[in-house]
Amino acid sequence: MDTEITVIEARDLIRSKKTLQLIDLRSPVEYNRGSIQGFINIPLSELSLKIPQLEGRKHTLLLCQDGTQSHQGLLLLEATGFNVQVVRGGLRDWARVIDPTLPV
Repeated sequence: MDTEITVIEARDLIRSKKTLQLIDLRSPVEYNRGSIQGFINIPLSELSLKIPQLEGRKHTLLLCQDGTQSHQGLLLLEATGFNVQVVRGGLRDWARVIDPTLPV
């Protein structure tokens, strides 16, 4: 499986109602300014501490502002056996392509 997924592919996957784990790695301030429905906020700095609370068998999508933090999160979760992909371009691409009402 590719480690990245486009925002359109992510949107379609979310709409398919497949069992997914959606994680937004931005800071709480950024997350509260605007987020995508269904994504839970776990800042990258807290991700390693939260791994025991996550479901490693679920397909996991990671999102951040532009994709940079998501790639760091990907390495961490892949090392612990997660089935994980990064939403390429992060919230910036999501706002540009799917929902221009999101503040970025």
